[in-house]
Amino acid sequence: MCGIAGIIDLAGTRPIPTNILTRMANAITHRGPDEDGYLQEPGVGFANRRLSIVGLADGKQPIWNEDRSVAVVYNGELFDYPEVKQQLEARGHRFATHCDTELIPHLWEEYQEGMFAHLRGQFALALWDQRRHCVILARDHFGICPLYWTRRHEGGGEWLLFASEVKALLASGMVPARPDVRGLDQVFNFFAVPGPATCFEGVSYLQPGTYLHIDLGALPARVETRRYWQIDFPDRGQEDRGADEKHVLDEFDRLFTGAVERRLRADVPVVSYLSGGIDSSIVVALAARIRGTPIPTFTVQIRHPRLDETSQAEVVSRHIGSRPVVVPVGEAEVNNTYPELIRAAEGR
Repeated sequence: MCGIAGIIDLAGTRPIPTNILTRMANAITHRGPDEDGYLQEPGVGFANRRLSIVGLADGKQPIWNEDRSVAVVYNGELFDYPEVKQQLEARGHRFATHCDTELIPHLWEEYQEGMFAHLRGQFALALWDQRRHCVILARDHFGICPLYWTRRHEGGGEWLLFASEVKALLASGMVPARPDVRGLDQVFNFFAVPGPATCFEGVSYLQPGTYLHIDLGALPARVETRRYWQIDFPDRGQEDRGADEKHVLDEFDRLFTGAVERRLRADVPVVSYLSGGIDSSIVVALAARIRGTPIPTFTVQIRHPRLDETSQAEVVSRHIGSRPVVVPVGEAEVNNTYPELIRAAEGR
């Protein structure tokens, strides 16, 4: 998990307000405690808080292409980084780091907005193309990584602000914390906020499989929401159930194994949350099989007889030979940390 934030002048190329990027980045230090990084150009400012997973020594953001005409700040992980890097190098691109973030400026050079077809993973990103004078804000296909944005009139012009969490927008000093009844209604009806409305007035949640194209070559700047991917479900009766059951199962095993294997790539230790349910149990067992060694597991023990899944998690841990870490949580822990919980959830 990392965090990104930024501010863009939609009315021209005014200097970025003093200390605004630092305040926004400091508000999400918990997302990236390892280091921070900033980009400041006339009318464009990016910030990054980094949690190092790949390319620990040389992945400081923003990351540029060879001639420093394209810059990126990014939260996420691109799972097929080694393969895509090799393909890009074969096409003449030169890499300066060992970090998956660097794929993005090179993919942009190669494909522009077609790059999303080549991004396999989870991400929220901000890209600045100096030559084309445009900014791209994008979110992964399924919306695993969050990204919020808002437009604000300040100082005789309009600014667009974005961040991984709403608290970074509030820290800018430009975004007041006013409620949006649409978001609050969704919280109490669905126990989630699917977006684009949020619990904060004027703040939007960028949708999965979507990006903002911000053309700064026009005055005022043009901001367009564009969709690059949308999940497609077959109509009833049109499902392809497969004529050969064994082939379907073998293909599922191949895809599932490949997905878990790609997510085990990291330059730091990999562990797994284990609830004792089917999903996490299968993932952790498969990860242990791929690695050839038990993977450490963490389980939250809810102190309520109907919600405690510790015994099921222990069965799985013993099966794969792992030593589980169990964290008990009861009424006292919830009551004592409730303000922190609300702050972390932001109405999500």
